[in-house]
Order: sequence, then C-alpha cells, then structure tokens
Amino acid sequence: MASENISIRYMSWKELHRALILLAKRLYDDGFIPDIIFAVLKGGLIPARILSDLVQVDEIGFIGVKFYKAVGTRMAKPHLTLPPTHRITGLNVLVVDDVVESGRTLQLVVEELSRYEAKEIRSLALFVKPQRTISPDYYYEETSQWVLFPWEYIETIKDGVDIRKDVGEDRDLVDEIIRTGLIGQK
Repeated sequence: MASENISIRYMSWKELHRALILLAKRLYDDGFIPDIIFAVLKGGLIPARILSDLVQVDEIGFIGVKFYKAVGTRMAKPHLTLPPTHRITGLNVLVVDDVVESGRTLQLVVEELSRYEAKEIRSLALFVKPQRTISPDYYYEETSQWVLFPWEYIETIKDGVDIRKDVGEDRDLVDEIIRTGLIGQK
C-alpha cells in the first residue's frame, strides 16, 4: 500500500498518555474500577500497561485476536490466537484495545470473556471508526483515518507506508530505523 493512498492519524507518546489519563478519569467518574485489565494483543498491550498504572490495577491479562494482514487489509473475520490468560470469574474486567474499526474484534473478545462468568465486563479503546457496529464503553476519539502509534513504526514501514511526513518530531527516529537496514531482516 502506498502512503499517498492512506490518510494517517498519528498519536505521539505524549498524546497517548494524555488520552489514557482522560479515559482513566472517566472510569473513576463512572465508579468502575476493574479488578483486572485484559489487553487485546497486540494493539491493546501498551495502552493496557499504562492504564493499569493510572487506575492502580496490578493484574493484566491477555487475549489474542488476529484480524489484520497489513495496514488497511483485514482478513475475512477475526480469530482467537490466544485464549484468556487469567481467571476472571466474579471479577470486574476492563478490555483494552487500540482501535475499534468494525467492532468485530471487540465483539469476539467480549463474547469469549463472557463465557468465564465475570462480574462485569467493560471495554475501552483509544480510537473508534465511524463504520463500527459496536462501540467500546470508553474511547478517546473517533476518526476515519488509519491510526499510527509510536510502537508501530516498523510494521507500518514494512507494509510499504512512508510515515516520515506523519510522525512529526520522530522523523529522525524513523529515518534511523530505515538506515539500520533491519527492516526485512530475519
């Protein structure tokens, strides 16, 4: 996919932290304090870790779902790649992902976790897309653009997207990544 064919919404580390502070405040304002946070792998991993500190939840579980082949290219349907890693019976669970595009990944995760008799399951994502059929309980922003997070530089470059114009002050870092020649190495 050529970069001129995709509109990118970049989220910096600083904005990420500010967004998660805002979302943590919304959780507190609602009176929902999770006993455990479940990160949807891979996109929800880093937001879940930061959020766990903000809401002072020590337990982080993981559930793996694969839906994308590359930037902007989905598979026919999401599939579970890792079952829930922690027991959740009787617990308040917060599911964290980076982006809810169609809602199908979120739906799969909530359905899977519901089988384990959690007390309550709520969901949170940084971004949602307008075309979603399901929304998380909490989100930061709606966008129709492809969202680029700072932990996705390498995979996005490998997919053939030139992100240098989109990453602002991190352009020198992206140039350094490209110069190393490590992209494409195994």
